[in-house]
Amino acid sequence: MTTTPRNTAGVHGTTLYYGNPETRHALQVFLELRDRASHRMADRLLGAMRQVADEGKFVVKFHFAAVLDDTVGGIGSQRGLSALGAASDVGQQQFIDYLGVLFAHQPFPPGEDNFADPSVLLSLAGEVEGLRSEEFDHKITSDTYMDWAGETVGNFQSFGVAGTPVVWRDDEVIPVVKNVDDGPAISPEEFLTQLQQH
Repeated sequence: MTTTPRNTAGVHGTTLYYGNPETRHALQVFLELRDRASHRMADRLLGAMRQVADEGKFVVKFHFAAVLDDTVGGIGSQRGLSALGAASDVGQQQFIDYLGVLFAHQPFPPGEDNFADPSVLLSLAGEVEGLRSEEFDHKITSDTYMDWAGETVGNFQSFGVAGTPVVWRDDEVIPVVKNVDDGPAISPEEFLTQLQQH
């Protein structure tokens, strides 16, 4: 039986969520920790997603891929995800803060697999108020959620999403990048406007 973090939903708990899971509408967010386009999207829009969840308008459901682990090599996307699972055990606030910190410190180029190093993940966790503890640190160093992270990235394909980042409002796609070729994410204002129009 795979150990599953708190604040999860979906098949075998492979979806991490922020907000009230009983909220009528959901933002489904598909991303990868080592993916540069996901970094740009998170940098611009994570605050807006958090805002609409805090306002009770949406629950934000995060689905994680680990394509770069397979194509470039390494385990950074999966190990970073396992650390996010440990953060979710502490609380939703710590989870989403940590998600923002990981993207802010995303290794570049992606081939530099820094997130594969538990000491890097622990150091970055120190930037999140209330996250570090003996229990949290043990979950990182003992790979408590690596099996769960493997199931989570394996389940990503079931959504039929070709790449990352992708955002759905319920089941409707909300464009979040200007273009595929390293284009910037849309602005938070544009994003919130699109949410209101649908």
